[in-house]
Amino acid sequence: MTKVFFVSALCLLSFYASASENQQTPIDIDSMSLEKTSPFETPTPKQYGENAGLYEHALPGAPSMIPHAIDSFKITRDNNPCMMCHANQSALGDPKHNGIPITIPETHWKSVNGKRVLAPSRYECTLCHATQTDAQPLVGIDQLKHLK
Repeated sequence: MTKVFFVSALCLLSFYASASENQQTPIDIDSMSLEKTSPFETPTPKQYGENAGLYEHALPGAPSMIPHAIDSFKITRDNNPCMMCHANQSALGDPKHNGIPITIPETHWKSVNGKRVLAPSRYECTLCHATQTDAQPLVGIDQLKHLK
């Protein structure tokens, strides 16, 4: 019995001794991410240049970018502010020009009772179109040429 008590006491003593020697320093929370910033910071993307002009599409057939602020635009069932400038049906098919709003393309319109209306599936513009930023693309345009 004394032998078992002695071995148990020796084991507990060695456990506590090793636990106090191997105290690890806490991990810095900012070094837990692959990013250069803290995982708790929300990065602020670069601001887009208002009326930045025409640009090259990222990919062939990709939706065009919006070169102006749309923060105040609220698209509802009854109101689409994009239509004020981009619904000029008489300019369908005209080439793009700097400073002139691009007309919504023919693919976005539907004929209802002989009248041309915006197709319901194309009504929410920001589902496909995003605001343009001054950020550099993740992949260079030369690397995408093989996709054309």
